[in-house]
Amino acid sequence: MTAWTVMLRGIRYRAGRSFVVFLLAVTATTAAVLAPAYSRAAQQSVLTDGLSAASTDATGLTVGAKGTADSAAFKDLAEIRLAMNTALTKDQLLADRLDLPVAAIDTEVTFGDVGAKLAYRDNACYHLTIDGDCPDNPGEVAVSKRTATARDLKVGDRLTVRMGPATGGHDRTFTIRGLYTPTDGDAAYWGRTSYFSAAAGGDGERADALFSMTEDDLRLERMATLATRLEYPLRADRVRLDDVAGLRDGIQTLGDRLRGQELEVTTTLPAVLRDIDTDRASIGRTAPVIAVPLLLLCWFVLFLLVASLTDERAPEIALAKLRGYPAGRATRFGLGEVLLLIVAAVPVGIAAGLLLVQAAAGALLAGGVRVEVRWPVFAAAGVALAAGLAAAVLAGRQTLARPVLGLLRRVPERGGWRAGAAEGVVVALAVASLAAAVNDRGSPLALLAPPLLAVVVGVAAARLLGLWSNARLRIARRRGRIVPLLSAAQLSRRPGGQRLVVVVTVAVALLTFAATAWDAAAQARRDVADDTVGAQRVLTVAADHPSALEAAVDRADPGGHAMAVVRASQRFDNAPVELVGVQSGRLADVAVWRGRSRADVGELAARLHPDVAAPLRVGRDLAADITVDALPARPALRVAAIVAAPGQPPRTVTLGGLSKGAKSYHATLNGCANGCRLVGLAVGRAAGGSEPFAVSVTVRGLQSDGGPLAPGFDLAGRWQPRHSGGGAQVTVRPGAALGVDVSGSDPADAVVEHVDTPAALPAVLAGGAPADDAAAATFRLPGFSDQPQPFTVAAHAASLPRAGRRGVLFDLDYATRMAERGASLADNATLRYEVWASAAAPADLDRRLAAAGVQVLRTETIDGQLSQLARRAPALGLWLYLLAGGAAILLAIGVVLLTAYVGVRARLYELAALRVAGVRAGQLRRAVFREYRALLGLPLVVGLGAGLVGAMVMLPGIPLVTVGVAAPVTVRPGAGALPVAAGVIVIGLSAAVLMVLRLMGRATPERLRDGAQ
Repeated sequence: MTAWTVMLRGIRYRAGRSFVVFLLAVTATTAAVLAPAYSRAAQQSVLTDGLSAASTDATGLTVGAKGTADSAAFKDLAEIRLAMNTALTKDQLLADRLDLPVAAIDTEVTFGDVGAKLAYRDNACYHLTIDGDCPDNPGEVAVSKRTATARDLKVGDRLTVRMGPATGGHDRTFTIRGLYTPTDGDAAYWGRTSYFSAAAGGDGERADALFSMTEDDLRLERMATLATRLEYPLRADRVRLDDVAGLRDGIQTLGDRLRGQELEVTTTLPAVLRDIDTDRASIGRTAPVIAVPLLLLCWFVLFLLVASLTDERAPEIALAKLRGYPAGRATRFGLGEVLLLIVAAVPVGIAAGLLLVQAAAGALLAGGVRVEVRWPVFAAAGVALAAGLAAAVLAGRQTLARPVLGLLRRVPERGGWRAGAAEGVVVALAVASLAAAVNDRGSPLALLAPPLLAVVVGVAAARLLGLWSNARLRIARRRGRIVPLLSAAQLSRRPGGQRLVVVVTVAVALLTFAATAWDAAAQARRDVADDTVGAQRVLTVAADHPSALEAAVDRADPGGHAMAVVRASQRFDNAPVELVGVQSGRLADVAVWRGRSRADVGELAARLHPDVAAPLRVGRDLAADITVDALPARPALRVAAIVAAPGQPPRTVTLGGLSKGAKSYHATLNGCANGCRLVGLAVGRAAGGSEPFAVSVTVRGLQSDGGPLAPGFDLAGRWQPRHSGGGAQVTVRPGAALGVDVSGSDPADAVVEHVDTPAALPAVLAGGAPADDAAAATFRLPGFSDQPQPFTVAAHAASLPRAGRRGVLFDLDYATRMAERGASLADNATLRYEVWASAAAPADLDRRLAAAGVQVLRTETIDGQLSQLARRAPALGLWLYLLAGGAAILLAIGVVLLTAYVGVRARLYELAALRVAGVRAGQLRRAVFREYRALLGLPLVVGLGAGLVGAMVMLPGIPLVTVGVAAPVTVRPGAGALPVAAGVIVIGLSAAVLMVLRLMGRATPERLRDGAQ
């Protein structure tokens, strides 16, 4: 009979135990393969997610030029396309990752008193709903329905536009062939160009784009500035990890090739890839480290299993030695089956690991991510094989080295000094690693700290159990108590029991830490998502000015479940300060403000909007009834009104020259058909000069569009003089009529303002005040204009929704009124417009806003943000940790059953002998139960404690949401991974104990007839 035949028959004879060895070896190989395979898939997921989450214009590539007739901007698009195609033939990688381009040309034109784009875009008519025809022929355009309504245009009309600069351009006439409405103004097709930016009602400074389907129409004026380009979207689903370096180099090389043809390559893709690289690198560092504890646990359990199996076969090995087997052949006889099973487990473990990663990819990772079979997978499997073989050899070495009589002994040998020395080495290494991790909790080594802590605690618990068992054994002997005597004797004489304590402690601690970390990370992701988004849904929009946005939101959602928000950034002391203007009346119903109830937010909102006078709204004309009491002969004086159209800077409109006595002064207000705001009244010289004068006037009333205004002349403080640097003295006398006395030599107008804002803008402040004194209650900071505005701190907050820990939150309406006293908001490019919406807001809010003249650029939701954060590097790493913890518990349960089944015949023989000796079956069951209660109860409690302590110590320094950023750790009671993990641990170990008790119930006296073997 050959050695192979003996091994195969031995495996068949010990089928159950052989299956356990095979399964454990498969698990070890799977754990080893899991790290490189999962790491690769997770990195690909991060790459795919990052590219998909970025906007199309951020990842796309634009090739073109901008300029007049002497530049490449006037080249035919076909010529630019040919140059691009020629360049891409030399870089197939880049060419395959770019989608078909969209060709576009646009230039600025004016018609009437508005500006607009005259634009050509490939197949634009397919993305527009047109009443009439597509403007396919030269000299034809399509105009938006909104612009046509505002300018009284219709199909067939001739539209004259000014192309080129105002002083050097020429008028060109086009025929309107159709009136369009964009099918989806937010579609990626439109790129980053704003084509649909007209104000609702058409009285804004800009109109929607005019579309022509003929390129040459845009080249009619050689002095016009054209932006000519090909826009290539990136096919994010085709970009693999191996492509990243080639894409970076390809973009750089492409730019160099086209620069000689005066074409510029524009893209932010390299910057997007740099941001993604941070998460990719983190996964590459942490995934292997997370897999290490599970792998080591697998090898340790394999070591215990082989040692137990080899010890169980001790009589067979003794018989082989008695029959003359030399040492080498006896070793092969004793370990051959195990080594063969370990080798056979490698391909199965590789397949299992790859299938597990593929399942994880489908459930957790970005769509389209697949497992990749690469050389690191086979290298990891080779390491697992070598380590498994080494563990098997080391485990069987002690048994195989025993003499024949030692092999035939039925009493288990006690642990020797070697076990203590090994434990000392393990503890020393664990303490050293823990110290290193504590010094840098943000390093990947920190993830090894919890299992290493569990090793230390597990060894200590095992030693403590041994000491306790010996003490209980002596006490039980003296007292003659059978049940404690049997359980303590079993625990004290079996070194395998102490090893079981270490395994269970490490497994419980590993899963406890993983579950606690997952719960903390899930809460941190929720907090970050709430803080980052600020509302259930946030739409980034393009609006003409804050008032236009407020009006559009009011029309789109009259129920008050959405609010207009305008944001800006300022800097103070070299640090950014985020400014957030909100519709305070809607703040409590819309904003998600972590740590604050709706009532709290409502109370803060009331502080932001104290009662002040409503603005004085004027229309197409303004009349003022004024009595001049004292008027100098010289100089000639005039009275004027200061009015501001929404979004526009205030302008001075002369009402007329002052004359003594009572008179009505009148002016037509151009551009105020939709309403302007009366900022104030002014008295000044009609023709300039600097000679001193003194005048006293009384304003009896104001009218606009034939109706009286309510100026509140009788209210103190409603009208106040504007402070200026000149020497004019202005006195205001409230009453039934407003008295104004002006004296001095200031050449500027003396202005009396209508006060419709607080003296200082109330604000909720996060962080220190942007002033020399960080605790100041008031400060000045540019709000929505370039001039500093006064703020007063109404309340402090740890953080603000969507603004973070350093920002200022205030009422949008009051901030807009303040800014419009001296600045234009329509051309302020630093303002960022958003619409925040609650869950009760209309589902089609984006379409309603578009109909109200506001273009939606991007939509964010808290759920979407959570989904993105759940696929960032920290979350993906914790998934692997949670998976490792679950596998560790399965291993621990398997080890519990293993200790019961390996050597079960001898154990049942002993229990049967005790039955014959007079020990009752109930006492034997209680003794076994007490034995396993100590074996599992102690590591259960110690492991749970070690996992929680490890979490409290290490989690504050471990990034839970964003790589490189340690978020505050919060684990709130309630449903989560930790209660589930604790339940799984208790149920699993309890089930194992029940199976052991049931097995020990077979210890009947009949077993003595067959012997112990």
